[in-house]
Amino acid sequence: MAKCVVCGKPGVYTDRLTGRVLCKKHFLEHFDRKVRRTIRRYEMLGRREHIVVATSGGKDSLSLLHYLYGLSKNVPGWRISALLIDEGIKGYREYTVKDMLRVVEDLGIPYRIVSFKEYFGLTLDEIVETGKKRGLPYLPCSYCGVFRRYLLNRIAREMGATVLATAHNLDDTIQTFLLNVLRNSWERVVRQGPVTGIIDHPKFVRRIKPFVEVTEKETATYALLQGLVMPEFYECPYVHYNVRVSIRRFINELEERHPGIKYSMLRSMLTVIDLLTKNHSLKGEISECRICGEPSSHEICRACFYRYKLGIMESREMVVAEEVFKHKKP
Repeated sequence: MAKCVVCGKPGVYTDRLTGRVLCKKHFLEHFDRKVRRTIRRYEMLGRREHIVVATSGGKDSLSLLHYLYGLSKNVPGWRISALLIDEGIKGYREYTVKDMLRVVEDLGIPYRIVSFKEYFGLTLDEIVETGKKRGLPYLPCSYCGVFRRYLLNRIAREMGATVLATAHNLDDTIQTFLLNVLRNSWERVVRQGPVTGIIDHPKFVRRIKPFVEVTEKETATYALLQGLVMPEFYECPYVHYNVRVSIRRFINELEERHPGIKYSMLRSMLTVIDLLTKNHSLKGEISECRICGEPSSHEICRACFYRYKLGIMESREMVVAEEVFKHKKP
């Protein structure tokens, strides 16, 4: 068994980029230094914050919740809460909800769980079936992503959050960056920074990614060492619809042959964002959706657009939507 380069004890983690082997103690110290540096570098948090952590119950979000809770013990002005969005994915979400509840109850962290069913009248499983029956071209991940982001912002605001922390790690971030480049979605790339940059609206909760410079392997190691996840692995049944799977495989193969490529891609993304933010035409104007009143760059936000297409709007909402869609698409 490889030995820790610091103390000589049995190693639990090997950094492929540097070849350094670390034991549990020194890995956790390495992890802590890395995340603290990220928080400082991008000025993510102030002295007084109510940090709502978007918590799915998976390894990444539970690691972020656990880490920020530990960090908050040394910052009197910080409060930590957890927010879980239950999409309603049978055979998957009910298990991750249990994992989340186990952690928040053990740590005594206040939390809130809200569901698609409660706010949209249908679970994601039902939304997917309804979309198929109506002949809609949208993939399950499209509905899920839009509705989750909508609820995360709305409910975090209701909870009094000053900031919404998401557990997007290095791997997640560069996968999304490459996906947006392939789709020519530069306005989305602009919003991908470690701190949400261009959205300036009183109803929008500022978002941060404290794990943006931490690899998926590192968050998985942290979660295992802290006892945050169970041995069972639960995978979303809709994952095979997502092109991200292919992109993830491609990037991991590149990293295997050329260690450090992930960090190079992150630096490229940050450079691109810096250049794009100087292009005012990509920023757009953020107003409010005419139906739900949430922040939107169109007259009707994407969540309400999907609700309209799915036929799950109230009559008065339908009237407004049809009036808008007569003239232009959202």
